Amino acid sequence: MAKNRNLIKNTSYNFKLRSSTSFFIGTYILLGALLIHTIISGFTIDSSPFSFLTVNFLETFIFIITGICVFFSLLALFFSNRKYERKIGNKVWNKNSRKMVWLLFLLVIILYSIEFYLLRIGEEAFIIPTFILGYGILLLVLNFSKTKALYLFSITCFLIGLVPLFIDGSGRYSLITLGIAHYVYGVTSRNKKATKNTAS
Repeated sequence: MAKNRNLIKNTSYNFKLRSSTSFFIGTYILLGALLIHTIISGFTIDSSPFSFLTVNFLETFIFIITGICVFFSLLALFFSNRKYERKIGNKVWNKNSRKMVWLLFLLVIILYSIEFYLLRIGEEAFIIPTFILGYGILLLVLNFSKTKALYLFSITCFLIGLVPLFIDGSGRYSLITLGIAHYVYGVTSRNKKATKNTAS
C-alpha cells in the first residue's frame, strides 16, 4: 500500500487508548500475570524446572517478563494510533504528541523504578497494588483530551489496585481483573464509536 505523503499536521495528542490498543494491552497483562504466577508457583515445587532457580534468577525472569509486556504494550499504542491518524489523513508526530510520548516514557520509568525498589527491599506484597494504582495515575495524567470514559477507567484501576491492600492473596486476581477491564473498555469504546458513526 502506497504511503500517503499529503498528511495534515495537527496539534492533537495523537496517542490515545483506543479500543484495539486496549484489547492488546489487556491480553499482555493477562499473559504476563499467568506466566509470572506459573514461574513463582513452580519455584516452590521441587518437581518443577523453575525450582532450580535462585532468588536472583527468579527476580530477573519477572523483570524480563514485565519488561516485554510493557514494551509490546507501547508498540501496540504506537502502531494503533499511527494507523488511525494516517487513515484520517493526519500526521502522528507533532509538538503535543512528542510531549505526550516523553511524559509516557518518564512515567513508565518512574513506575518501573518504584516496582524494582519494592522488589529489592522485599516488599513483594505491595508490588501488584502499586503497579495497578500507578497505572491508574498514568492513565489519568495522560488523558489530555479529557475523555470521560478514560477518567472512569482510571478510577476503575484505582479501585482494582486497592483490593490487594485489604485482601491477602488477591494480587493475581486483581491483575486478571485489570486485563478484563481493558477488554470491557475496548468493547465499550468500539460500541460508542459504532453508535456515533451510525448516528452521523
